[in-house]
Amino acid sequence: MAALRAELRLRDGQRQTVSVQVETHLSSLIRGISELNVNVSELLSELVEQEKTREDKENDSEEDEDPEEEPNCEVQPPTKRSRT
Repeated sequence: MAALRAELRLRDGQRQTVSVQVETHLSSLIRGISELNVNVSELLSELVEQEKTREDKENDSEEDEDPEEEPNCEVQPPTKRSRT
C-alpha cells in the first residue's frame, strides 16, 4: 500500500495536506492521481468562494462608508483654439 499526497500552502503560511491511498500497480496509481486532482480542485474552489465572499463584504462596507460625491464642475465643450 502506498499514498499520494498534495500539500497546499495558503497565503497566511498554513499548510493543508490532501492524501489518497493507492496500491502499487499502475492502474491504482492513475485512479489515485485522478482522485487527488478532484480533491484538490474542490479544496481550491472552496478557497476561491471564501475569498470572493470576503471581497464582497469588504466592497459592501466600503460603499456604505464613502457616499459618492458628485463632481464640483459642469460638463462643457472644449475650448476653441485660435490659429496663429
